[in-house]
Amino acid sequence: MSDNLIIGLGNTGTNIVKAISQSTLLEDVKLYSIDSVAASVDLSSIDRINVIPIISDEKSGSGRNRDRGRAMFEFHESQGAFKGLYAVAKQAKTPVLVITSGAGGTGSGATVPLCKSLKAQGIQVIPIIIAPNKKDPAAFHLNTNDLYIDLGEIGIETYSIFENRRGDADYGPVNQEVVNFVEVIFGKKYDATELDSIDDSDLDVILNTPGRLIAVQAEANKIQTLQKEITMKVFSGFQPVWKSEEVGVNTLMTAFSLKFMFADEDFGDVFAGIRERIDPPKKDEDSVVYDEYRNIVKDDNDGMASATLIIAGLPRSEIKIIDTEYKEATSLGDNIKRSRRPSFMNKKKASVIDTESEMIDGKPNRMKDFIWE
Repeated sequence: MSDNLIIGLGNTGTNIVKAISQSTLLEDVKLYSIDSVAASVDLSSIDRINVIPIISDEKSGSGRNRDRGRAMFEFHESQGAFKGLYAVAKQAKTPVLVITSGAGGTGSGATVPLCKSLKAQGIQVIPIIIAPNKKDPAAFHLNTNDLYIDLGEIGIETYSIFENRRGDADYGPVNQEVVNFVEVIFGKKYDATELDSIDDSDLDVILNTPGRLIAVQAEANKIQTLQKEITMKVFSGFQPVWKSEEVGVNTLMTAFSLKFMFADEDFGDVFAGIRERIDPPKKDEDSVVYDEYRNIVKDDNDGMASATLIIAGLPRSEIKIIDTEYKEATSLGDNIKRSRRPSFMNKKKASVIDTESEMIDGKPNRMKDFIWE
């Protein structure tokens, strides 16, 4: 096996891959970008990112049309454009991550055939989807909802969803949270320790758990501050939370990590608020069931306390239901009756004849080209 592999699709996926390329913890990850806009990757990151353009005609982009995005991908796939990528994917450490926006056309359209092709070759793939916020136009949500349906139909079970909840024009914070997410699930944040450890096999179990996956990290110089920071990121961050009644029927897989001078003493306090939401006080024997992996590292850590958390097996986040009964505009001639004119108003019909036009003031007299009857 070689290094991990991440594929960014469309403009959003490409921008996140560019952000990942700047992470020193992810320098050994292979990065690909597939987009219908040739200028999506700049010179500052071209050495790190393998770019595969999918431009099938004179038009740039997909126009937020998922069918067009899918067709462009499938056309280039039929021409062998992804043979090299698929060969790399077969050798990569699993899972392969596919990053896209759900709202656009190129990424959301190409994600399904890409994931299908990877799965057909026995490769585990986890899509990371940047979903629209509730105030975004209905067209954004239609594309996203259709993407969810299509991914479900090809058997995608493990996935991650991020949402720009505030609707900021700057997607930089969301993109950086995806970078942090990748650092955590690829095991770049864990140190070997005699107290407890999270190894690759543990991560395999977590990342193969069906359902939605979230991962967050936080750092502070006091345990009390860290406890608030990590809890806030889980329940108020860019990865949608869950309802207690929803997880009541799910078996969750979790991985908690704390690196601090007194990590063994303070571990329980840092994650107390989150654990209560995962496994509330038991009322009966049928309460929530979940498994926990821990990474407790006693280290001075330059006076800082660092925490990470993975929760897998979560239900899908809430979606916006869109009314698809759209009324299209009438055409120019709809509901107009053709008028009947009296005979004396009937216009003469013209037929074209092949004659040389008479010149008037140096210009051809076009009326000579017709016979009026």
